[in-house]
Amino acid sequence: MFLLMKLFGVYLSVLLFISSCEEKKGCTDPNSLNYDFEAEASDGSCNYSTTTFYAKYGYFDGIPIVKVDVSVNGSNIGSINAVYPSGPGNCSAVGTIAYEFQSGESVDWNSEIVLANGAVLYSSGIVSPSSSSACIKVNVTR
Repeated sequence: MFLLMKLFGVYLSVLLFISSCEEKKGCTDPNSLNYDFEAEASDGSCNYSTTTFYAKYGYFDGIPIVKVDVSVNGSNIGSINAVYPSGPGNCSAVGTIAYEFQSGESVDWNSEIVLANGAVLYSSGIVSPSSSSACIKVNVTR
């Protein structure tokens, strides 16, 4: 019986040692919304903020804007079809385009603004994910 208890004690010690050696897994990217400062290894669970592209103006020098196309890192993500002079109230406002970051990296954005007279204007910038806000609003018709 004594030998059995001693073997059980050794078994428990080995289990505790093995479990204490395992790395804590979680989101290790400080640019994410769910960063876990205690995590030692990434488990792929990071969530990132959303950027909302919106049009603040419907005219340029008195000429109506008829179309605003937006691309992120060279890929077209859609067209804006509403104007929000004071900015949209939320990240999913009608007529805006939402882009959810896939990593903690900044992205380049470009917009092509077509005027009623056929002229085309361009706007661009860089936007980074936020670890404290789930929505970043970016005006593309400055």
